Amino acid sequence: MFTIPWQLRLIIRDNRRLLNVLLRSAADAVLSLTAGQPKPMGRKGRKWVEGRRRQYLFLPGIIAVVHTFGSDLKWNPHIHLVLTAGGLSLDGQRWVAGPNKYLAPAPALATEWKLRLIAGIRHADGKQRLYRRRLRSDRRRRINLDLLLGHVRKQKWHILVGPSLQTADKAVRYACRYTKRPVIAEGRIKSFKNGYVTFQFKDYHKGGERAFSKLPVLKFIDRVVQHLPERNFRQVRHYGLFSPRKRKEDLKTARQLLAQRKKRRCKTPDWEQRRKAAGDRRPLSCPRCGSEMVFDSCVFGCHRALAKMAGVAPDDQIPPQTFYPPLTNEEWENAA
Repeated sequence: MFTIPWQLRLIIRDNRRLLNVLLRSAADAVLSLTAGQPKPMGRKGRKWVEGRRRQYLFLPGIIAVVHTFGSDLKWNPHIHLVLTAGGLSLDGQRWVAGPNKYLAPAPALATEWKLRLIAGIRHADGKQRLYRRRLRSDRRRRINLDLLLGHVRKQKWHILVGPSLQTADKAVRYACRYTKRPVIAEGRIKSFKNGYVTFQFKDYHKGGERAFSKLPVLKFIDRVVQHLPERNFRQVRHYGLFSPRKRKEDLKTARQLLAQRKKRRCKTPDWEQRRKAAGDRRPLSCPRCGSEMVFDSCVFGCHRALAKMAGVAPDDQIPPQTFYPPLTNEEWENAA
């Protein structure tokens, strides 16, 4: 997990295109230390790559996920990476297993991440001027970028290297947990009284203890809405061996070297199967007689077309008994 100093968070919130820079910088930081391409920018990274023989350098597969919210709904952009424990050799002839303890030293990786992100922000500012929104207005103001980046460069940036995942299912669940869920679950919203919303969150500054926050309703909505991604923005991206350019040939070669077969995609479960998985044993049973219901038909169309099929005027209200008249108790007993 790659984090950034708090001084850069507001700039990224007002300039959403910098999220692309975050994803690219995190992937390049890993590729520079594992494959040496692109070349490391930091002194620690250059020493690490030069100390390793070329035959031990490899191209890993990377799944990058951008995550913008914390448990308290504040704006906290950071990057999660899921990496393969090894990769394809640079000549593409063999599979190179990663080091036993770690793929790359954490201090060198953190320095590389810092230098690449700062360079990416400078490059983005050269293409289009970065700005900050003034409070309570839509007016923009320029940023003294040299002063800001010079200040954060002196700081120590933190990254978190997690344990190795043994199966692919855990890796997929780990990535989907941050992208295929809402910003806040309904169960965490405890009350809404007198224009204030109270919700529950985990306070990681106190070891993950349960805490509560009370916010005005408009401020609560603003915290939720700010995490909505822009249109056509991809929260999950692939780099290295999983990139679109390398996926067809190199990934196929890697599977052959590891004696792996490409798994077939499972069929999408239908509504009945999903309900059974959720705990509903008989989702299609009739609530009155208990017999199995069978799908008959489905009618689509505009109001006038449905009115014409029902034999009524378009301006009249279609009675609910038109298509499926209710059954009497005797008819229900006979059907049972």
